[in-house]
Amino acid sequence: MQRQTTHRLRLHLIGSSGAGKTTLGRALAQALGVPFVDLDDLYWEPGWRAVSHDELARRVAPTLALPGWVIVGNYRATTELHVWPRLTHLLVLDLPLPLLLRRTVWRTLRRGLTGEPCCNGNRESLRRLFHHDGVLRYLLRTWRARHARQLVLADDPALAHARVLRFDHSPSVAQVQALLDAGP
Repeated sequence: MQRQTTHRLRLHLIGSSGAGKTTLGRALAQALGVPFVDLDDLYWEPGWRAVSHDELARRVAPTLALPGWVIVGNYRATTELHVWPRLTHLLVLDLPLPLLLRRTVWRTLRRGLTGEPCCNGNRESLRRLFHHDGVLRYLLRTWRARHARQLVLADDPALAHARVLRFDHSPSVAQVQALLDAGP
């Protein structure tokens, strides 16, 4: 069997808030020479208005038609139906909760203080850091169930065609590339 070329790699990165999906995904896409898509940018309209999962699927479809890509974000109602059938690799960033909490607080503080945009130009605020709909409480509400699910994804029949790589630490681009080059 012929080894896959990098332009045929279709990678999906998932994980909790603060796991480093976007940072790693951008770097991998650049290293592999494939398009990068952050699903947060497609899902959130200005003013933090969410689109439907049907609309998200419509927005990500042009990328899915390409021979290679890196897509980051969870959105299970969309990704399991539309992204997973096309991917070659699922990269799961399943980091410990204390690390995720530190990263999420730091990132939100930095963005709140600097006005750095995120998610399709939206901005985070310090006021919303501890809000019941804020990212910190979202992380606390979702981490346990997400972690439990991520532990068993390699056995999910919907991913039988793909290679699932689970990390309990923050991998470097070089570490991920070495695993991709190693093949199945």
